[in-house]
Amino acid sequence: MKNSIKYILLLLITTSFFSCEEENNFQEPDIQLTSVYTLTDIDVTDAPVKINIYREKNLIIEYVSDVTPLSFTSNNYSDTSDDVNYQISVTKTDDTTSYSYVIAADRVTGDGTLTIDGTTVYNITVIEDQVYN
Repeated sequence: MKNSIKYILLLLITTSFFSCEEENNFQEPDIQLTSVYTLTDIDVTDAPVKINIYREKNLIIEYVSDVTPLSFTSNNYSDTSDDVNYQISVTKTDDTTSYSYVIAADRVTGDGTLTIDGTTVYNITVIEDQVYN
């Protein structure tokens, strides 16, 4: 009887060691930091909290609230910024409509303007940022 208890205990211990093998069921995420221009402090009622214009992807993300993003396609991106000023132009494409954005801002303070379709002008703050994407 003692021998059978020893064999059962030995079998249980051996089984527990082999069953504790590490499993990797999940793939490593493929996320990287991506450069964006972030527009904030947009001086209009019902404006997005912030707008991220991706520098290396055809993407614009508008945050309607701190946690509600809306995604848009961008094209015709042009960045002619220098050491003193930000000078960015891009076209935001919705399903059926395109909007031309022209951003001009001071690089030191970040204060500038966002002109939409050449007619509507808003005061904004621009910063260079990096986000995970």
